[in-house]
Amino acid sequence: MASLKVVALISGGKDSLFSILHCIANDHQVVALANLHPPLDPDGSVAEDTDSFMYQTIGHAVIPLFERALGLPLYRQEIAGTAVNQSRHYGYVEAGRSGDLDETESLVPLLMRVLYDHPDINAISTGAILSDYQRTRVESVALRLGLTTLSYLWQWPSLPPHTDISLLEDMAAVSQDSRIVKVASGGLDESFLWQNVADTRTIARLSKSAARFGSPGDGAVLGEGGEYETLAVEGPPPLWKAKIVVNEESRVVVPGEAGTFSLRLASPTVVAQTATCNGVDNLRIPPLLEDTTKRTLDDILAPKECTQEPSKPMHIARDSLDTEPIRHPNIAHSVNGDASYFYRTNPGQTAAAQMQAIMTNLASELSCASTGTANIIYTSIVLRDMADFGEVNKVYGDYFSEPNPPVRATLACRDVLPDHCAVMVGVTCLPNNLLDAKKGLHVQSRSYWAPANIGPYSQAISVPITAEDPEDSTYLVYVAGQIPLNPASMEMSYGESSDTRARFAHQAVLSLQHMVRIGRCVKACSWVAALAFVVPGPTETASSLAQVAHAAWRALHTKVPSTQTQADEDDDFDVWDLTHRHGAYAAHNPDPSRMATGVNTSTMPSLWVVHVDALPRNASIEWVGYGTMGNALEHGDIEHLQYLLSVFRDRIVRASDISNTNGSDGGLP
Repeated sequence: MASLKVVALISGGKDSLFSILHCIANDHQVVALANLHPPLDPDGSVAEDTDSFMYQTIGHAVIPLFERALGLPLYRQEIAGTAVNQSRHYGYVEAGRSGDLDETESLVPLLMRVLYDHPDINAISTGAILSDYQRTRVESVALRLGLTTLSYLWQWPSLPPHTDISLLEDMAAVSQDSRIVKVASGGLDESFLWQNVADTRTIARLSKSAARFGSPGDGAVLGEGGEYETLAVEGPPPLWKAKIVVNEESRVVVPGEAGTFSLRLASPTVVAQTATCNGVDNLRIPPLLEDTTKRTLDDILAPKECTQEPSKPMHIARDSLDTEPIRHPNIAHSVNGDASYFYRTNPGQTAAAQMQAIMTNLASELSCASTGTANIIYTSIVLRDMADFGEVNKVYGDYFSEPNPPVRATLACRDVLPDHCAVMVGVTCLPNNLLDAKKGLHVQSRSYWAPANIGPYSQAISVPITAEDPEDSTYLVYVAGQIPLNPASMEMSYGESSDTRARFAHQAVLSLQHMVRIGRCVKACSWVAALAFVVPGPTETASSLAQVAHAAWRALHTKVPSTQTQADEDDDFDVWDLTHRHGAYAAHNPDPSRMATGVNTSTMPSLWVVHVDALPRNASIEWVGYGTMGNALEHGDIEHLQYLLSVFRDRIVRASDISNTNGSDGGLP
């Protein structure tokens, strides 16, 4: 894994400091610290705390001491502007005629100062855990400045061991001492102030309070809804060179509005570090494969006798498809007026030229229909040669600048393309009357959770299937194609075995785990169907790979489903909650017993395994999933799935081929 040079964005709180330890554990070099603080008042003083939607400001007077405590240069700047853009997902728009500036943009000049002094910096670290509001804003700025975003704490409660308090326990394990300096929840009072948030007793008290006043999985025990704020004062070497001390007589309790309490800290000092143990050595790194995924992998590779045929089809019956393959260069139609589908190819000397023509024509047609590229929710790109992907992707990316671009699947398969066609694009569009109901997940930060999607495609897009009452409608979840990347490094993962089948099985279960985690994050309660695109190697057949893919899919759906339910998340970001610090910013954290499967269904949805020529990053498998938030759907209701099945009709691996391979089913359950 290539080492990155990192500037750590710190608030002084527990999460931003703990995230730095994970940067070090992943062999990155932290070069500098950056912090934004409240602006000066007219009399030259600085407010002790402000209701910034984006930045923690409580305890800001102590922040200068982190330069000595960590032995790293600290860059600070005033927060300018207000929360002009208060949406949950951030899209940068230049200040309007009124000159209003979003406070997020204060990051730009701050980071440019850092980059001027340290031009080799190429990454930024954040402590984001569950907040899309904060994460998407940092990602927006980082992308514009060419920085890789590292958010190693992202979705931490949904990672093994799947508990809300695991992050606090992990902080305690490396002796990071973070003190509560503000409480803003009905369940917390001034007795919590200056308590170590990672102390066993404090964790128990926070858990009890969260159970009474919060909702399961809302991150309240971690302070994700502003229930409390912290200030890190001590931690392990090699990061911490000294500790910050604030004597009891220098801590003043300040009552606030609506039952809030905070600490005013005076005369803080820095004292030499006495700890000698290396905190990184004791730092728990979430495993790449969850225990259930490991068991699935072991089960797939274990020799067994089985004659049972797959109970669900791995192919689509020919009589349910068009009798002729798609060859017409331009097809467009709509289904019940709810969604439009476009299939496009265009002439051109190169793949990039063809892509430019396709996107130009598509954008023009959408404009004529009073829609735009923001209405596109799903895109499939089929190339003749995967070597053209880079240039094609550049052209494609120019058409998607809004937050939550469409999900996407990309592959190479020359047999399904018309003659002289280097690229074929299929898109599904949402009508204008459903556009506001669209929900998206676009994580561009590296983490331990699932692969980052840098640039013009989201991990998932969820849309209502009926226009009459979108709020009460069942949502269809499109998940982008997932390949076996290690999320922390964004490098391909092949497992530790040199055996070809074992390496493919590792890729199959890892990329399926990515798909499940994404579905879990957007509250998909069941899978409707999936496609597994596979690329056989010199010693493999498509049938043998299909055996493994089907076994992984079956294992996913043969776990015991949870009988518990979870309260629905309000998708609309509640600015009042974040502003006044006594609401819970909802974030998905399912019941742990559901995490083994990511679904709540007693039957196995259909899977089709498709043999293609190549996949991005030379992957051997790419999973494409369709889920649902609500009532069950039939795969026949998913227009883009039917299109893909039609396009790849002659490349689908048949169940009969799988069951007859080597005289067995290859270990299918």
